[in-house]
Amino acid sequence: MRLVPLDWKKAATVYPIELVVGCTIALLMGNERLEWQKREHYFLNPKNFLNELFAYHGNQIWTILFCGLAGLQWYLKTHIPDVIPRDVRTIVHNPTTSLIKQYIVKLILKNILLAVLFFFIDGIFILTGGSCSDHSGTYSAEKCRQNGAQWEGGFDISGHFCFLVNISMILWFELQHLKSWLIEEDMIKGVNVWCKAIIGTTIFTLATWNFILVITSIYYHKILEKVLGCAMGYVCPLIMYWLIPAHDNVRKILY
Repeated sequence: MRLVPLDWKKAATVYPIELVVGCTIALLMGNERLEWQKREHYFLNPKNFLNELFAYHGNQIWTILFCGLAGLQWYLKTHIPDVIPRDVRTIVHNPTTSLIKQYIVKLILKNILLAVLFFFIDGIFILTGGSCSDHSGTYSAEKCRQNGAQWEGGFDISGHFCFLVNISMILWFELQHLKSWLIEEDMIKGVNVWCKAIIGTTIFTLATWNFILVITSIYYHKILEKVLGCAMGYVCPLIMYWLIPAHDNVRKILY
């Protein structure tokens, strides 16, 4: 069984590539044709069920998947003797405490970093003349959408790219770490149907988010807005999986 179709390095290149391809297609098609297709095709409308569920409720879905992968790693790492018999001398100490600490910190970090990123995105939008169409004066794109209104005017950095790339890359890293550990422990064949279901559901969700970003790259936002959104989509994974692990003292405190 191939648990993860892409490693995190390959996955990280997918989003810039689809951005370039999408922007190129958009330029070739022209605004008039793009607007006509958005009116005529259901899945190009931002209110389609995939976008409503997987993008606007993406944080809840991500949290479920992230906790699922965390629980899966805890189960596998604390039930090694039950899956594959091993010499008692090779069994390591119970990692429950360190795993709980690590995943709680990652969850908090992700939420804090995304809050900062979207505060910046909304701030830039307001400073460049944007506002909510309901004239409520809100500074939050999320609150504006919840009120049934829309952002109008201003420089609108793509929140879809920023949000979906960040949460997708976090899951790619977790899947890759899980796969590497299973290979190292020679436990690939010991993965049961529930483990496969969690991994499969995660990969399906990642593919769905990728489809949403393809639509965004072609039909929504100006090129620079999408480029900046995509670039900001790597902030969480860079800090959580590169910067912190690269500094031993910080890693020991947080993870």
